[in-house]
Amino acid sequence: MLAPSDGAYCNTSHGPKRMVILVPTNACAYNAAMLVEDIGEFDLINVLVGSIAARNERLESDLESVGACLDLGIGDDAASWSLAGDVVATTDTMVDGVHFVADQIGWSDLGYKAMATNQSDIAAMGCLPTFALITLGLRGDLSVESLKQMYSGMADACEQSGGVIAGGDIVKSPVFFVTVALEGMTAGAGRLMRRDTAEPGDLIGVTGHLGCSGGGLRLLMDGGCATDEERSHLTSAHWRPTPRVSEGAALQTIGVRSAMDVSDGLLDDLGKLCKASGVGATLRADDIPADDTLRSAFPDDWLSLALGGGEDYELVFTAPPQIMERAVRELETPVSVIGVVQDGRPSVEVLDEAGAPITIASGGWDHFSRPA
Repeated sequence: MLAPSDGAYCNTSHGPKRMVILVPTNACAYNAAMLVEDIGEFDLINVLVGSIAARNERLESDLESVGACLDLGIGDDAASWSLAGDVVATTDTMVDGVHFVADQIGWSDLGYKAMATNQSDIAAMGCLPTFALITLGLRGDLSVESLKQMYSGMADACEQSGGVIAGGDIVKSPVFFVTVALEGMTAGAGRLMRRDTAEPGDLIGVTGHLGCSGGGLRLLMDGGCATDEERSHLTSAHWRPTPRVSEGAALQTIGVRSAMDVSDGLLDDLGKLCKASGVGATLRADDIPADDTLRSAFPDDWLSLALGGGEDYELVFTAPPQIMERAVRELETPVSVIGVVQDGRPSVEVLDEAGAPITIASGGWDHFSRPA
């Protein structure tokens, strides 16, 4: 739990959600140049929690308005909350040197993305993000100010897409990592959107545009020729994706039953959905949505990035034609109809403008795959 057990926080008479930060008698004054090893675990908790306290309180009020109430937050052995709808939960870990390189990403962007990847999982179920628990594995030489910036980025993501930080844990680790565990709740009376409910004859839709995150990552890793405007647009898509929370809730409301977020690339993720549902899928390359910036920066590779780049965090979903028509018409975010679900072996086929199959590497992420 992101709180010391010896009483560094306590409840006040105003109710369980009001916390008083108590500074231990051996605490040293915080300053912006301090490292984790200078300040210690419990004082670090005080600093991080205090840095987002006002924003967290506003986010709690927002959640109460939709029936998610934090009864006991940071400051006890466990947090307690109540939800008006069905509950879903997800977790994701980002490890320095595996998912990011600490000196190549802004700390605020790191915090934002760590939260946003989980919010996207909740969105893919047609649910609203509620309460998050954060676990940090820290080296002693990390800057406290950097960690404050990371928490500010998490608060940015919560203000944009929903949720509130309700607790967590801090451990010493030789490798820096951040884990976010996030709960969500159903937004309406309908069923959850799942991977295993696609049916032959369903149309396949996707929100927004694909490939910008993959293009941004390629620019970050390999450089490449791109204008400053293109580089800014694509790297921003990689570091600060937009979880499609309102879109997921809208799709669930109109009756979509099968969906997932595009985190490992469209081909890879749609392949997982097909396997779970026992169906196949055919996509039309000409209908894959990619924005003008990606096409301009990568005129020869934009399609492979859109199909296999990953980390777009758009929603890919299937639905009968009449429901897909409503999705295209009613969602504020553009929806592209890119293919159809078919009977047959679970696989994804991509066709060119003449209807001939084309081969594109999926590019999906696998933590334990061997290098080619």
